[in-house]
Amino acid sequence: MSNLKPFTKTGVTCMCFNKDMTMVALSPNSSKVMIYETNSSAESGMWKKDPIHVLEEHTDTVVGMDWSPHTNLIVTCSHDLNAYVWKYVTEKEVMRKGESKMERVDKWVPSLVLLRINRAATSVKWSPSGTKFAVTSAAKVVPICYYVEEHKWWTNTTIKKRHKSTVLDVAWCPNSRFVVTGATDYKCRIISAYLKNLDAKTDDGFGDIFPNQFKFGEVLAEFNQAKAWVQSVAWSPNMYRLAFTGHGSTIHFVQIVADGKPVVKSIRASGLPYSCVDFVSDKAVVAGGYDMNPHLYIASDAHGGEPEWKFKSNVDKEVEKKKKKLGSFTGARAMFEAKSNRGQASNVRKGKNTVHQNLICGLITKKGGFVSYGIDGIIKYWDLKKQGFDTKSIYADE
Repeated sequence: MSNLKPFTKTGVTCMCFNKDMTMVALSPNSSKVMIYETNSSAESGMWKKDPIHVLEEHTDTVVGMDWSPHTNLIVTCSHDLNAYVWKYVTEKEVMRKGESKMERVDKWVPSLVLLRINRAATSVKWSPSGTKFAVTSAAKVVPICYYVEEHKWWTNTTIKKRHKSTVLDVAWCPNSRFVVTGATDYKCRIISAYLKNLDAKTDDGFGDIFPNQFKFGEVLAEFNQAKAWVQSVAWSPNMYRLAFTGHGSTIHFVQIVADGKPVVKSIRASGLPYSCVDFVSDKAVVAGGYDMNPHLYIASDAHGGEPEWKFKSNVDKEVEKKKKKLGSFTGARAMFEAKSNRGQASNVRKGKNTVHQNLICGLITKKGGFVSYGIDGIIKYWDLKKQGFDTKSIYADE
């Protein structure tokens, strides 16, 4: 059990960093979005404790956010059925005595996104190009949103095909033309998100694999190996590998091949289900969830057509925390509090010796490691080398 204290008392439902990691935005399991200075560190213990900005526009829990490294725009979505794009402004035009003047300001200005959904949004991701973003929802659709300069607003073209239930997660292909979705209809799907006004019509190797790649909303591939809710999805940097997790404690690795259907390798986890997954590199995947401990999976190679995926190890080594000896009076008082507050006959609170003490909600990969955050409010940076992993092997061929 770690000495790391929760960054928030109410948990963290979603978070994201800006391009140079000098700031972080997060939602403390509420309708607010808080922005903190990080002192250029991924370690939450180094961050400023007071937010420099509080974004208040949503009326229900914020469940998804992403920060575009290209435009510095933040997109958020919520159970209130809405999404907002936030732009940082330093000055605004004001009229004084009939004259137009620029006045100094320091705030994030929201723009409402036209989603056209009648159920809660569940997640949101910017495309790698930064020109559009995808929103998943309980409305069984995935709006692909973009800015219309002529009308000065954010609108969308909606993916409506095939989803039979709530779409929980989405990830973009590095070419910004495809998305992979995970839904509660037990399916993971690769879908074309090509928009002719935004995306170049060039073939980067997918022409023979996905003949309908330029038909917006076309389902290019579908996977049913999870046999349960597909909780999370991820796309590798090299574009030809995917990962998705099922609520039946499974993780699945997809290899896109040039001369046939995608090949899927499935592994059943020994513990509880995963709620989030991401690629650390082309040959390494990290997954976390209800087990409260991130798990690392390694492939036999970074670019081969038939990689062998294997569970490597728990990232958290679960070092037991030394218990403090209590005096007779302090011990008796702690025992009474345990009985009255938790119904326990002992003053020892039973739990795992993990850093996280509740569900891990999300993972953000960074060179050399990743950040995990959860319902317990803990935000932890995991340096893979310090955790005893061979980073030269993990990042080989990149």
